[in-house]
Amino acid sequence: MNAITTASLYYTEGGSDKEYHTEIVEVAGGNVVNFRYGRRGAALTAGTKTSAPVDFAQAKKIFDKLVKEKTSKGYTPCESGSAYQGTENAGLKTDFTPQLLNAITEDEAMRLIEDDGWVAQEKMDGERRAAHADSDNVTGMNRKGLKVPLPMPVVDELHLIAVKAGAIRVDGEIIGDVLYLFDLHVQYGESIRSLGFLGRMTLVNQLFSGSTIIKTIPVAVTTAEKRALWEKVKAARGEGIVFKRRDCPVKEGRPNSGGDWLKYKFTESASCYVMEVNSGKRSVKIGLLDNSGRADVIEGQLMITVGNVTILPNFDVPAAGDIVEVEYLYAYKGGSIYQPVYRGKRSDLDIKACTTGQLKYKPEGREDDDA
Repeated sequence: MNAITTASLYYTEGGSDKEYHTEIVEVAGGNVVNFRYGRRGAALTAGTKTSAPVDFAQAKKIFDKLVKEKTSKGYTPCESGSAYQGTENAGLKTDFTPQLLNAITEDEAMRLIEDDGWVAQEKMDGERRAAHADSDNVTGMNRKGLKVPLPMPVVDELHLIAVKAGAIRVDGEIIGDVLYLFDLHVQYGESIRSLGFLGRMTLVNQLFSGSTIIKTIPVAVTTAEKRALWEKVKAARGEGIVFKRRDCPVKEGRPNSGGDWLKYKFTESASCYVMEVNSGKRSVKIGLLDNSGRADVIEGQLMITVGNVTILPNFDVPAAGDIVEVEYLYAYKGGSIYQPVYRGKRSDLDIKACTTGQLKYKPEGREDDDA
């Protein structure tokens, strides 16, 4: 067997130092696309993206998709591993790495409501958006740490504060033209990352008090406040609650387990891949990555169909290949999701996020509830 097309990519950030290799190999009957990945210098895990040989054109399409997917996540052909170096996103990379959350059970959430060491905020249903502003520039940053645009009213307000008092960096979510803040990293040109979370939120509230363009997400501190927030968000069918250790500093990335920021979601949702737009209808077929071997190969990935979702008139119909967020009641094992509700496109995620591991399945013996 001869490798006729190869790529080696590297990723170094924080405690991560990883490598990824993929190649098109000529075999009897056509070509296969193989890969190897893991911690740099350690034994690598190997696999293939083609369960059977395919022609070179199809193999190249799968290969190119793999490379594009990895470089969009920060991998680089440069052995230094500096994120996005040597890729089309090289000039867009910032120094922002978001603090990410692990999920908890309802029992764990109830325990944190009673624990005075933890506070809570509503989990907003938007896209992650940080922003850095100084007297010269305002830069929006997404979940991947790449530069992205911000609504001009948000830019103007951040710039006005920075001109008056010095550089600031905020973290939050964008919904429409409003930026909802849940953290502050830099105030008046000085890092406050080591300050406890509750102290940081006190400062961000002072900065943006009364603003209608940049809003802070209220913090529930006492057990009574946390319990009231829980009931309010649940009754409103909100997405969920985020619990944060009141004295925690800023910590970039996602811990392997636990952490200082934890989330509980009232509604089930999944980031799904749009497999196709249904002809003549305002609906799309959606799929998730699957490792069972019983799925279609879509863009070099094993993809299982999980049903169709209607696109309401207040949303544009997404295109095939887009990533979208879909709420649902539960999922059937090996089948579709039940009562899907379209919640919009996710420009901050790629196909790697669309996995069956997101699904919550129907409990045994439970009847469908249309009420």
